[in-house]
Amino acid sequence: FIFSSSYLEIDFGHHAPQGSFDKYSEPGFSFRASYSWPDSKHSHIKYDVSIQYLHFNSQSWIDNSSYPITVTNSEQSTGFLFGPRLMSPTSRGAIRPYIGFKGGFFIFSETLKYEWEDDFDGFDWLCLFLNLADPGDDTDCYEDNSGSVSNTLDSEFYLGAIFEIGSNFKINNNLGLDFGVQYNIIPSLEAIDSNYAIEDDELKVTQIAKTINADYITFYLGCYFKL
Repeated sequence: FIFSSSYLEIDFGHHAPQGSFDKYSEPGFSFRASYSWPDSKHSHIKYDVSIQYLHFNSQSWIDNSSYPITVTNSEQSTGFLFGPRLMSPTSRGAIRPYIGFKGGFFIFSETLKYEWEDDFDGFDWLCLFLNLADPGDDTDCYEDNSGSVSNTLDSEFYLGAIFEIGSNFKINNNLGLDFGVQYNIIPSLEAIDSNYAIEDDELKVTQIAKTINADYITFYLGCYFKL
């Protein structure tokens, strides 16, 4: 569905945990996509449907025990959220700040991916070996001989919210820049040590995160497009 005067925002950035967690505790890159449209009666109020991706950790190594296999262990989170955004009431000038609050859910997962070089006569023998080693893997080795198999080692589902402060910078009527900061608030995700701080120059931001009990903070920069 496409509303009149709707916008699509695409942003990339960097995220950092605001607590020490057993897992999903490494800073990394982030991706954000948001579709927004204005309220029918109040143009300075918008509604957002957003997807947020956080990449925590990725480590690869070569396993040469019997056949050269590249093994990659990674941790990531994907959030699906919806909520209102309050824009600056004035549309004068190129910069239009906003604040927003969205609720939804987050899926945290840890995966293990095996990659290898080749197959034999349309049948992936290494895929069969990995299937036999892991009865929970139901990959069809006849149909999917792409040279890789992925297993999910851990998957967690959390309800939560995002508080964001940002701004649009207008280039023309159909295009502009988007930048800001997001705070992920996940009540059921408990940190071991709440006195975690990444760098001294980020201490002020970390204190803000503590005040609203945020678990992750993300700085993003990207573009918005009028649809």
